[in-house]
Amino acid sequence: MESILTTLNIDPETFEAISYFSSELFLIFGIVLNLIFFLFFKRKLNIKRISDFITSSIFILNSLIISAILIKSLFFVSEINYSTLNNLIIISKNELTIKLLINIFMFGFIISTYKLTRKARFKTPLINSLLLLIALSSYLLIQSQNFILIYILLDLSTILIYKYASNIRIRKNNYFSIDFVAISTCASILFFSFYILTFFIKDSIQLNIIHVCIALSIFLKIGIFPFTNYLVNKNYKDNIPYSILLFCFLPWIGILSFNKITNFINYTDEICQITLIAFLTISIAYFGILTLKQKNIIKFLANSNYYFCCFCLLNIVFLSSNELSTKYSTLIAFCFLALYSILSIIKINLKTEKINITTIKGVFFNNRIFAALLSLLLLILTGIVPSGILKYNIQILHNIYIYDKLSFLTIIIASIAYTFILFNAIKIIQNLYSFNFKNIKEKFIKRTTPNYVVPFIIMILLIIGFVL
Repeated sequence: MESILTTLNIDPETFEAISYFSSELFLIFGIVLNLIFFLFFKRKLNIKRISDFITSSIFILNSLIISAILIKSLFFVSEINYSTLNNLIIISKNELTIKLLINIFMFGFIISTYKLTRKARFKTPLINSLLLLIALSSYLLIQSQNFILIYILLDLSTILIYKYASNIRIRKNNYFSIDFVAISTCASILFFSFYILTFFIKDSIQLNIIHVCIALSIFLKIGIFPFTNYLVNKNYKDNIPYSILLFCFLPWIGILSFNKITNFINYTDEICQITLIAFLTISIAYFGILTLKQKNIIKFLANSNYYFCCFCLLNIVFLSSNELSTKYSTLIAFCFLALYSILSIIKINLKTEKINITTIKGVFFNNRIFAALLSLLLLILTGIVPSGILKYNIQILHNIYIYDKLSFLTIIIASIAYTFILFNAIKIIQNLYSFNFKNIKEKFIKRTTPNYVVPFIIMILLIIGFVL
């Protein structure tokens, strides 16, 4: 890339901008190409394969480019610090690392779900262009240094996820979800209403209350809200790609957004902290209780992910913006991506609408690799097998206790809710190895090898994360 730009005699500033934003340019190129495929070649079935290949190649190429920049910075540049548009967009090693992880996540997503999204009735080039748009908005969100722009890009990502799900609907009646639209719209209205109020209110106590309301509207936007959240939308239960984006990717990006927003709003004030800690503690208890006797595995994973996200947000509320929350939320997102990849194998082979605990009963007899990977991932998630998740769980608990020793009630509630997740995870594992010879599941052979590769690689990364 450098040699090509050098031969074109491009000035140094433009050269630097193209180098840092080359991944965004490739995403835009992929979006345009996929839209051309959709508009002019959508009736050709082979175009689906080409679209998947190009989209995957873009994520791989972006990963290589960003990795090269990071590796080069280790040997030749002491620090990466590039800004543009009057410091509206800033790029550093942290932003580049997160962009790299987004590319890896999206590539794993395509590999895990390509058998579910390449059916004849699905518009593969269109959903791939939406996936590239989600990645592009996430890039800009991570690099943005403007409070309102961060939320707008988070809102855009939410809309794009919904559009993605709409174009891989399972039934014709599932195209529109009033629940999703109502929650997302309500969150946006609340956010902008309270944000406008900050220009008119000068009293510190009233301003702190408004800041709390802004934080709650962000939590509602990413689904971390008891009683009213995206779990009321029934469409995700039989739509695994939708579940991955809605319950893995969106909370992850939402936590990264809130982590950046705490640079603009100080939540260390006593009013803000007590209110948000109480809210997140209630949310942790709520999502923990929902996982206790949950038979639908996809819903169990969704509730579990919300629990871990609440736990991560607690760390941000206590300590403000910090790298620990970024690392922890990233490991959680990848762990759930691996778990959903395993469930995709069930979906592809058994062609079942819903994946319950009874669906996987006796799977071990003919599918030992499947059973072993699912068991290990659940044990890693719940901290039985040491990994980066266990390491950061302990660190967050330690940070909460050190910051305020009176917060032991929050720690106790979080620990009890954690045991609820553990109990149901053990129940799922037990069903994998408990079977009746009359109802043994057939061997999974329907071209699902990539789905095994994704969780295997992620599992290694999670274990390595314990050392890093």
